[in-house]
Amino acid sequence: MKASSAYKEPTEESKRLYTGSGQATARDEGGDRPIRYVINWESSQLDYTLSEGASGGKLSKVEGQLYRDGKPASRFSADGAIADRPNKRLHLEGHVIVIGIDPKGRLDCQKLEWKTDEKLLKATGKVTLRGGVGIIGPVDELWCLPDLKRAGTPGFYQP
Repeated sequence: MKASSAYKEPTEESKRLYTGSGQATARDEGGDRPIRYVINWESSQLDYTLSEGASGGKLSKVEGQLYRDGKPASRFSADGAIADRPNKRLHLEGHVIVIGIDPKGRLDCQKLEWKTDEKLLKATGKVTLRGGVGIIGPVDELWCLPDLKRAGTPGFYQP
């Protein structure tokens, strides 16, 4: 069958896809590709292109695990999240809870940014951290490692 000369290749444009529940695993790009985080959601709004796939999106009712050096460091839950694959960030929003695995600890806040390339959590909005050494907060902003072992306020945080 002869192809029509009127046929044109579709242009590359971003699409929006609404889904139900799902799961994703984010990994480092180099080396043995250690896991950065695993996230589960109840519903989502994903932005994607045909050539690149999903680049990010809004996720509702999320939970999952944050990793440090390829090993589970903490569990989290939140009302919602924004996954930003190109910038290697995960933003959690609304009733954010992070539970450290070893040692036990708990971080509560309104918003949290997981900067996976810097291996740093930036929590904002009525932040409280409870752990073996006591309680920090409530404070407006707190930075910490994903295992909650080290924490401090901006300007005083030492990795």
